[in-house]
Amino acid sequence: MSDIALSRAPRRRGKAATAAGLKRSTTATVILYLCVAVFAVWILLPVWYLVVSSLITPTQLGVKPFPMVPSSITFDNYRSVLTGATGSKGFGSTDMGARLIPAIGQSFFVSAVLVVLNLFIAGIAAYGLSRYPFRGSRLFELSIIVSRVVPAIAIIGPFFVAFRVVGILNTPWALIISYNVFTLPLAIMILKNYFDQLPREIEEAAKIDGASRLQTLWIIVMPLARPGLVAAGVLIFLEAWSEFFYSLVLTNQLTVPPLLAGFQSVQQFNWNALAAATVMSMIPPVVLVVIFQRHVVGALTAGAVK
Repeated sequence: MSDIALSRAPRRRGKAATAAGLKRSTTATVILYLCVAVFAVWILLPVWYLVVSSLITPTQLGVKPFPMVPSSITFDNYRSVLTGATGSKGFGSTDMGARLIPAIGQSFFVSAVLVVLNLFIAGIAAYGLSRYPFRGSRLFELSIIVSRVVPAIAIIGPFFVAFRVVGILNTPWALIISYNVFTLPLAIMILKNYFDQLPREIEEAAKIDGASRLQTLWIIVMPLARPGLVAAGVLIFLEAWSEFFYSLVLTNQLTVPPLLAGFQSVQQFNWNALAAATVMSMIPPVVLVVIFQRHVVGALTAGAVK
């Protein structure tokens, strides 16, 4: 009997250890989900406040506590933004609302051109750094990373003077050229990291079959690197869409961010109209991220585990 009791003791201890482990795992899972829920509320609450503010009147906006679920909604704020209406429902400058849709169009044009231009240049540069390292290539990569931390105000002066001489101030081309300062290094870093993860054996097989370097790059490598290209393109688009300082200095509220800042005037300030304009300007980048979020996350984590 004593032998049987001794043989059962390790089993009881094993079951107890398993139960304790499951309990700790359940507790950790609950804590993790609570943290995620708190973080989600922290992020989404301002967005919800913005959306609600765009659908209520200024009178409702001043009610305390703020109506997180409004009893009635109105689209007058969107109508006034789109038509540039003034008066009791206006928001300052008479042409501010009429300029919103053109500003969204200009932002989209600048961002789209930057995506195409950066993917072409950064794709070639990143592939060369990944497959054909040279003496000083590591230093070149570090200089690309360092260029991301250069303050925008440190180089905006030369851009302004050069663009004024050339005559392209207050044009999309001034933004396209200047935005490359921070979008091109980002694209090179992302694509270089992604190209490093692609197997070289496929390229070597294509070379044996008689494919040239350009044919290998276009036919073999680019289809494999499509997720990385998409991710880099989305991040470039988002950076160009939300850029404020360069657009403010080099143009007269040509794109969305400086135009939204211009909604506040000395005479009056309508938060509801600004909220409606902000919601409208958020739609293109949000839709883009929702469509391509899987590629963005995959490319950004490609180099995390070797």
